[in-house]
Amino acid sequence: MALLDTCALAALCHQESQAAAATPPKRAVVIGGSLAGLLAARVLHDHFDEVWLLDRHPLPGDDEPRRATPHTRHTHALLARGRQAIEALFPGIGDAWLAAGGRLGDVGSEAAFYAGRRRFAQAPADAQGLCLGRGAIEGTLRRRVLALPRLRVVTGIDVQGLAGRPSAERAGGRIDGLRWRAAGDEARGPAATLRAALVVDASGRASRLPKWLAELGHATPDEQAVQVDIRYATAYLRRAPHHAPGLEAVITAATADHPAPSVLLSQEGERWVVTLGGYGADAPPLDRAGFIARAQRTAPPELAAVVQDAEFLCEPFGYRFPHSQRRFYERLRHLPEGVLAIGDSICSFNPVFGQGMSVAACEAEALQAALALGQSGLARRYFRAAARVIDIAWQTAVGADLAIPSVQGERPLPLRMINAYVARVFDAAQTDAVVAVAFQRVSHLLAEPPSLMRPAIMARVLRAAWRAGRQRGGAPGGAQTRAAA
Repeated sequence: MALLDTCALAALCHQESQAAAATPPKRAVVIGGSLAGLLAARVLHDHFDEVWLLDRHPLPGDDEPRRATPHTRHTHALLARGRQAIEALFPGIGDAWLAAGGRLGDVGSEAAFYAGRRRFAQAPADAQGLCLGRGAIEGTLRRRVLALPRLRVVTGIDVQGLAGRPSAERAGGRIDGLRWRAAGDEARGPAATLRAALVVDASGRASRLPKWLAELGHATPDEQAVQVDIRYATAYLRRAPHHAPGLEAVITAATADHPAPSVLLSQEGERWVVTLGGYGADAPPLDRAGFIARAQRTAPPELAAVVQDAEFLCEPFGYRFPHSQRRFYERLRHLPEGVLAIGDSICSFNPVFGQGMSVAACEAEALQAALALGQSGLARRYFRAAARVIDIAWQTAVGADLAIPSVQGERPLPLRMINAYVARVFDAAQTDAVVAVAFQRVSHLLAEPPSLMRPAIMARVLRAAWRAGRQRGGAPGGAQTRAAA
């Protein structure tokens, strides 16, 4: 890895502009040093002579949060599928995570999962998630990426737009680089151009890629937003041996009759991290007494007991997430070659579901597979493959959010029917470990949501609803189903 400054980059761009080569060098450029950007850089390193990583802010040298990710200190974990994807790209990184204090836990037997007030049956799911702080997860990965020999890193960069010309060709034209200025020098002279065979936007949910495409006359993707307006409060606590024995996580998914998500995860340094959430005006308190009272009132007993007993290592701190959003690049009829997006630049989820890092890892796998087939048609291959990954997480998150009455958005009949069925899945999962594990595999991106409607699973769900209806002396699944619908 070579760490360059903006002056060196400017000199290179000037030199290349004088040479006026007909084709861009075999260079890939990644915009943003986020986790998604690091994953993209790792994949691109196998296919290009040079990989340039550009960021507006200095990259941390340790496990501290990046300036662009203030939510890093809140609860994070790697879902089972995301852990698998990153370990495939970085052999041995799992051992480094464990050495940093990470803990693996079977998602079916070493996590207590609640849907509202209903606790799922526990059974091994043959899939392990990683409990480790976002700073340590990303810091370990960053050090691996920065050790790559053909990587060039330049910080203090403000990307101004793309370089290229619009085209009437069926392929949609080509991007051959980007325009940039030193951060803070936006008003000083024309932007310099860094030529590249491929530009990957990993700048996050505030991505300006649609604007840059429009400036060159290219079509822009449709966008969808779901106004979740969730607020949460997080605190770190000292872990003791008697806290939540046998568990690495306690998770509560919000439901229509209990819209109060909560998470307890083991962390490095013999700590717990606890997050309490609420939708709309139901903001969790940011003082210790209020935080404890909220946990006693809304959280499962295992989590509430830890919060009541453990030593607080900090004051609770808050975060607000206004909306989930998705950009449908895969639907564009004419995609320009030479530019892609990854991570939150494509889709940003309600963080309470913990999907962001894992989806980015799966998108990096999709990029790896798409590049293996060459540069021609890369954009369409990649965006379609990424969309298949995103679909799983998006359906899970948005469907669950729209089951909450305060969340704004259309609820067409098919969605209401699905949510009614999911409510019955939650009921069945309390006593049927097979159903519980099937749901956890969907939650951890190991299976697609329709897998919950396989005949064998559906038969178990309907059998549980019939038994519950007989015990209540009413229609199967009545009260819970109506509430969810």
